[in-house]
Amino acid sequence: MINRMHTHSFEGATTVNDSHRHFYSGITSAVPDIPGHTHYMSATTTYNDGHIHRIEVNTGPEIETSGGHTHYYSGMTTFSNGHVHYFDGYTSIY
Repeated sequence: MINRMHTHSFEGATTVNDSHRHFYSGITSAVPDIPGHTHYMSATTTYNDGHIHRIEVNTGPEIETSGGHTHYYSGMTTFSNGHVHYFDGYTSIY
């Protein structure tokens, strides 16, 4: 059904920097299921090496799959404790 509001879950690990990595997970913003749609993602990473980072990024447009669609995302965390981390992945299929 077109135009139905939906979300995706996401989870992953950041790149290793300063001898450690962080993990993250969350649920995207809810948007209508229309061609070319994207989702906003935000999350706080796990607490590692005495600090956290924030993740805030928009996904790419939908990628059709045999079971529905997914979205690719990539970005850089906020600066914390003297460094950043990079992350990328795909949302869950809807």
